Amino acid sequence: MMTADQALEQIRPDLASIIAVKERTLGSRMRAYESLGSKLGRSPTWIRKVLGRAPDVTVGLHDALNIRAAYERLCKHIADGTDAIEAENQNLRRELDATLHGDRPASARLGGAPSAAEAPALSQRVATAPSPALAPSPAPRLRKAAAGDLTELPLFGAMEPRP
Repeated sequence: MMTADQALEQIRPDLASIIAVKERTLGSRMRAYESLGSKLGRSPTWIRKVLGRAPDVTVGLHDALNIRAAYERLCKHIADGTDAIEAENQNLRRELDATLHGDRPASARLGGAPSAAEAPALSQRVATAPSPALAPSPAPRLRKAAAGDLTELPLFGAMEPRP
């Protein structure tokens, strides 16, 4: 048999984990309390009291089971997301390996990289084609500021002795 205090101590870490995830997704701890409270049939204040170890709050068996179910749903959701990401990573690795080994046609490659057979022909065309060259532009000439003219830095110009 489980007492209310034992249920509270077992459920508090799960409740804190759920709130932490909801806080990241919703952007606010108060919104996380409201969201979870509405799913559990409890108020956000009750959740704050449970997490804060208020002496006047009790966790019944029904509440403990609801929190445990919400925690297990969260864990399953995270695991499913992790599995989907890992599957996508495996597909990307296979595509990358196939691309690097030349198993795919050039039209199917990402970025349109040439195949190994096309690379020498392309490098020969690039080597024989004249490259356009632009004439370097002359450096801009700076004129010396006349006495009494303002410079970009007026304080430094004011420090110069006047003739």
